[in-house]
Amino acid sequence: MLFRLRLRTTTFKLIALLTAVTLAIGPVVPAQAQQKGPPVLRDTESEQLLREYTRPILRAAGLEKQNIQIVIINDSSFNAFVADGRRIFVNYGALLQSETPNQIIGVLAHETGHLAGGHLAKMREQLAQAQTQMIIAMLLGVGAIAAGAGGRGGGNGLSSAAPQRSRPRRR
Repeated sequence: MLFRLRLRTTTFKLIALLTAVTLAIGPVVPAQAQQKGPPVLRDTESEQLLREYTRPILRAAGLEKQNIQIVIINDSSFNAFVADGRRIFVNYGALLQSETPNQIIGVLAHETGHLAGGHLAKMREQLAQAQTQMIIAMLLGVGAIAAGAGGRGGGNGLSSAAPQRSRPRRR
């Protein structure tokens, strides 16, 4: 009895120690991994220049008062995208690799076109519609399987329509 009591006490102490060590030296997550979204570069001069490039484009698209933000992403590839309908993301690689300001202005105009055209909202609507169609098709399939379960086919509804092969009888 005394041995069991000491074993339990030792076990509880070991569990407490392991828990404390796990909490103390647990996985250290870098600050960048804790951020949500892509890694952002902050440069006041570049951001101001991009805002100046974008201002007439947004005005022409009727989005001047929408408070659209330009965000520079820490990625060396030549790319830009719109993610939430309020921000245009531009990779710093696009800024470095473009040969003239007009190339960046063209990229910004292209992304503004996505915002003005409501492409993100349309895509979400189409996705929701496709999901609804998929659910209806699945329900119809389940209904067809259930309807076939009452037959002799063992639930798949295919056996009764399949040709039967029989062995020739020996005489």
